[in-house]
Amino acid sequence: MSQQIQATPRPAEATLVSKAQLPRLRAELEQQQRFRLNQIDELASEAALAADDARRQVIRALVMAAEWALGDINWALERLDRGTYGTCERCTAPVPLERLKILPMARLCMPCQRRSETAKPGGRASGDM
Repeated sequence: MSQQIQATPRPAEATLVSKAQLPRLRAELEQQQRFRLNQIDELASEAALAADDARRQVIRALVMAAEWALGDINWALERLDRGTYGTCERCTAPVPLERLKILPMARLCMPCQRRSETAKPGGRASGDM
């Protein structure tokens, strides 16, 4: 009896970022940048009107989160200007387009992101989000 060996299907190759896709990714980052700047302004106005300390603390936490996200966005825009956007900051492998479409400020490829998240249990992974 002969056995048939079936080839295991290969996963589709990740689509890499092309120069033609960079303007659309830049536009997405700039839109997110405007959103975060507006959010910070609105929260600052709200904080000035907050009557109680608990409300001010919540607003302060929201401002800090928005500023953190804005920093990630600004860093992604800087990487675009430098020509290093779409390259993992740890291993220098290309970051797939699918990942950048979902998270345009991604600094790490998925394997490095996973390692980063498992290295810091319970905390925010350094390098993304």
